[in-house]
Amino acid sequence: MNGAPLNGALVALLNARDSVIVEGLSAETGWRVLRAAPGIYRVRVRRIGYLPWVSAPVSIPHDGSLSLNVESPRVALERIVVNSKSRCARNDPNASALSTVWDEIDKALRSSQLTLDDLSGIGRARVYFREVSKDGSVISADTTVFSIMDQRPFGAIDPDSLANNGYVLGDAEAGWHYFAPDETVLLSEPFAATHCFRVVRQPDRTGQIGVSFEPVPGRRLADITGVLWVDQETSQLREVVFRFVNAGPMTQFGANGVTHFRRVPSGAWIVDEWKLSAPRLMVALRALQEGYSSRAGPQFIAVGRLENGGGVFAPGQLTGRENRQVRPVTDSLNRKH
Repeated sequence: MNGAPLNGALVALLNARDSVIVEGLSAETGWRVLRAAPGIYRVRVRRIGYLPWVSAPVSIPHDGSLSLNVESPRVALERIVVNSKSRCARNDPNASALSTVWDEIDKALRSSQLTLDDLSGIGRARVYFREVSKDGSVISADTTVFSIMDQRPFGAIDPDSLANNGYVLGDAEAGWHYFAPDETVLLSEPFAATHCFRVVRQPDRTGQIGVSFEPVPGRRLADITGVLWVDQETSQLREVVFRFVNAGPMTQFGANGVTHFRRVPSGAWIVDEWKLSAPRLMVALRALQEGYSSRAGPQFIAVGRLENGGGVFAPGQLTGRENRQVRPVTDSLNRKH
C-alpha cells in the first residue's frame, strides 16, 4: 500500500482448503513471523478498511525473508444501504452488506485477541464500582488501579457458559450476577448460533454503520441485544452497546452496558473502556405487606443505579482520569442487587 510498511494487519497462512493454519498481527515494520509445518501455503493479509489480499502459493520453509507487495482497494461502507430486517430471515437481501461490515468488525476483534505483546506500552488500568441514588448522588464507590503486565486487563467468561446458562444469573433472594461479552465471545460459534444479525443505521450515529444482534427466536434464557458500531469512513470498530433481555426485573429496569475499543500505535486493538449499569432495586411496600403472595412474584421499584466499569490509562494519564465519566464492558458484574 503505497510502498509503506503495513502495520496492524492480520497475516495468515492458508492451506489448500483455504483454512487458516496460523495467524498473527504485523508489527510497525510490516514484518510478521509465522511458523508452520513444511508445505505449500498462500499468505492472506487483512487490514481494517481494505479488502482481503491473498498471495500466490508459497513454499515453506522459505529461503530468507518473504517480502510481499500488498495492493488492495478500500472498503466503502458509506455506500451500503440498509433495507433488511433480520439476518435470521431466509433470502435476506442485505446479507452481502452484513458480510462486508462484519468482516471489518472481525478484523478488529481478532486483532484485539492477538495483542498481548502490545500491552507493555499501555501503562495501567482501573476497575470501579459505584452505587448511585435516584437523584444521581454517589452513595458509595470503590476504585482499584493496577499495572498491565502480560495479559489483557479485561475479559469475559467462557462463551459456551454464556450460551448455555445465560448472561444474568440469580434472583431477588440471592442477588443477580451479570455477564457481558468481549471479543472472544462475539467471535465465538456459540454466540453466532444463538443470535440474529442485521445491518443498521441510526440518525444520531452520523458517519457510522452498525451490526445489531438479538437472541434467536424462541430463546428464553437471559441474553443480550445490541449493536456493534463501525466508522463507515475508516472501517474502524468504535464500540459495542447492549442491554439485557429475558432477564425479569433487570430487563424491566434497563440493565445495560457498553464496550469501547481503541487502536494502539502498533496497529493492534484493545478494549479501552467499559461500563455495566444495573438498577438498585427494592421490593415494593405492598409486596412486602402481602408476603410475596402474588402469583406474579415480588414487585420491585428502582431506587438508583449500580455501575461497574473500567478502563486503561496511557502512560502519564493517570492523574485526574478517575473522575472522568467512562463509557464501557467486557467483564462480569458480580454484585448482589
